[in-house]
Amino acid sequence: MKLLSLPLSPYAARARAAIYAKNLAVEIVSPPSDWRTSPEYRKLNPLVRVPVLVLDGGTGIPESGIIVEYLEDAYPEISLRPRFPKDLARVRLITQVGEHYVSTAIMPLFGLFDTRNRDEAAITAQLAKLDGALKQLNDLLQPGAYALGTQLTTADVWLAPLRYTLEGLMSFSGRTELLDRYDAVRSYADVARRDPHLGRVWREMEDGLKAFMASRAAAS
Repeated sequence: MKLLSLPLSPYAARARAAIYAKNLAVEIVSPPSDWRTSPEYRKLNPLVRVPVLVLDGGTGIPESGIIVEYLEDAYPEISLRPRFPKDLARVRLITQVGEHYVSTAIMPLFGLFDTRNRDEAAITAQLAKLDGALKQLNDLLQPGAYALGTQLTTADVWLAPLRYTLEGLMSFSGRTELLDRYDAVRSYADVARRDPHLGRVWREMEDGLKAFMASRAAAS
């Protein structure tokens, strides 16, 4: 198997985190340079996104959430799913809040800040959405702990790239105070960096950001 992945993509990072945590022999490779327009890539993933898990027979499995669930189903020996249904429900809740509220509030902000003529009203409104989502997520977490306390789960596969993306947003926008009121979300950076699998993904995203910024500077 191989995973078509980009280092900075939080979506690809989820899949990589699951692969590392489950100790799977999956080759991590970059997509072809023309992946956005390539007919061959579209056959693997009609959604034309990264990541894609390519099985040994050539079948492509797109979408990070589907990839993580496939890996859990196909390779249950090292499981990232809690044993008890109530714990699994909590893991899924944290994942959903991170995915559908926090992440969707973050992504537009990069575009809003990355312009010479900033729309301050739009920025303020989007930051308010993010603040509300962060409160929801913070209330579900314990400071200094994994999503489920002491056990690494699929929720952490989501949270580590999300937390790195927040780090990037604070640096990019200069709004370093975004997490001041959210101890659990803020301290999750230390949780992620300490874990060998999540920390590996964190460092890959750091390297991806450095490469992106260097490429951007060279093009300007």
